[in-house]
Amino acid sequence: MQRRKIAIIGAGVGLAVVVALYYFFVLATLTVVTVPAGALIKIDGKAIARSPVSRFEIPTGRRQLSISHSYYAPYSEQIDVVYGQRVVKSLDLQLGEGTVKLLSNPKGAWTEVDGQRLAVVTPTEIKMPSGPHEIRMGQAERRAVTKSVELKAGETLSVNLSLNIDPHGTLKLQIKPSGAKVEFVDKQLTYKANMRLPIGEYALKVSKRGYETKEFRYKVKYTKNQHAIVLQRQSAALNISVREKAAMINVTFVDGGNKVTKAYQPNMRVPVGKVQVTVAAMGHRSERKTIAVGAKGASLKFSLPVLNVEVGSVFSDALSSETQGPEMIVLPPGQFQMGKDTGPPSERPAHTVTLTQPFAVSKYEITTVEFLQFVAQTKRGVDARIAKLAPQGPVAHITYKDAVAYAQWLSKQSGESYRLLTESEWEYAAGAGSSDAYAFGNDTLTLCEYANVSDLSAKNVFRTWLVTKCDDGRVRPGVGGHYKANKFGLYDMYGNVAEWVLECGMPDYSRASGIGSDPSPGASCESHGYRGGSWDSTAEEVASSYRNASSRSSDDRGLRVMREF
Repeated sequence: MQRRKIAIIGAGVGLAVVVALYYFFVLATLTVVTVPAGALIKIDGKAIARSPVSRFEIPTGRRQLSISHSYYAPYSEQIDVVYGQRVVKSLDLQLGEGTVKLLSNPKGAWTEVDGQRLAVVTPTEIKMPSGPHEIRMGQAERRAVTKSVELKAGETLSVNLSLNIDPHGTLKLQIKPSGAKVEFVDKQLTYKANMRLPIGEYALKVSKRGYETKEFRYKVKYTKNQHAIVLQRQSAALNISVREKAAMINVTFVDGGNKVTKAYQPNMRVPVGKVQVTVAAMGHRSERKTIAVGAKGASLKFSLPVLNVEVGSVFSDALSSETQGPEMIVLPPGQFQMGKDTGPPSERPAHTVTLTQPFAVSKYEITTVEFLQFVAQTKRGVDARIAKLAPQGPVAHITYKDAVAYAQWLSKQSGESYRLLTESEWEYAAGAGSSDAYAFGNDTLTLCEYANVSDLSAKNVFRTWLVTKCDDGRVRPGVGGHYKANKFGLYDMYGNVAEWVLECGMPDYSRASGIGSDPSPGASCESHGYRGGSWDSTAEEVASSYRNASSRSSDDRGLRVMREF
């Protein structure tokens, strides 16, 4: 028994020695730590564990250590392992690189990788760091598609996405007034007429300064979409007080692209923006102010100075060019019936017009020599035929702009306020207090005493013309003052040459002002009015109420000016 125990103990000791010798002389240990963790560790091509691993037993000798991770570049190393060695490896794995083939159906799609738009379209091939990525492709009027991929180091990966049709429609907004701003409320889009949009509902805002903003939702359909929008003007209260109780007040503003003049009413509302106010009272100097009416409204006060001018006086202003301006005569203030209800549409309706203050009108039509003084001073380019006209005769061949420029030159030269007459002022001056067709009455046979018109003398030269059956003894325009003056002392208000007036076009009088110094609203400024007829006009065409308009000059068209006080 004793011998048996000794034998067992001896065997155990021997085994322990053998095991100790094996571990010391045959085995070694391996410790591997990687960043990131989870890397696959192989010894001689055999997987042994995933990092981190500590004191893993490996055989001695020459070994091939391989460490790999799906997203990172592989690591490989030959190591010589000696008896009892502790092999320790600590590695920061580096991202690898792979190739991605980007394909789409249809071709030509834009591509974003991880939110960054590429500068190329499909099909294309790019190098990318290994790891997870998000790829998004899209195309005009195709629905964008997103796909998440994992690219391994060294891998070639194909990404092929099908882009389905995304139905679109065009959108055109017909907006009044023009120039309004259009915004998409909840989308980063810039509006353009006939732009294409994915079908669906959009929140839109249309705005313009001085108008009520309009917000609405609009559903774009798979077709052409048109939508009309009319913005309403913002309005505000306008309060005007005038010291002179019998004053006339006109308020002028632009509404819907049209110039509108209305007689003032207490606390009237007007569109916000620029508003012109004209105030006139008999025997007082008229005043005109332009203000910007805001959303809170505006208030104005006027106190008109008394105007003391000698009616009927004749004068001529000295000009800075050391010459004299045209001879002027002062007309009285007054009231008259303008237009004719029995006349053509342009002369209707007849309406009352008040000239509240005296004003001066050139006694004669502006002569060629007077106009050429202006041309010489300003170097203005004008029709060459003007220089061939009789110096003391009325100037002709001038445009509306020439006539306006001449009046402005007179203002600058004299320091006074010259301009063309309004149609109201012209008709008042021509009629000289008469309500008849002419200042002298209605008898056309008397016309030749006051005017150079198309008459029997003209018939001798122009045999096909319709003429007035009287004879003024002339055909072409002549020197002013040859015929009788009207009761205001003005010559050649009828015939000789017609005279440009201030207004645009020739609309009817439905929106005409009751204040004579306010121009009537024009239908179109492509043409301008002229009055009084000329040497080649019939009796009807030279009547006080007769209106005409043109866009060009002529040999029968000149000018007369007025001066304000």
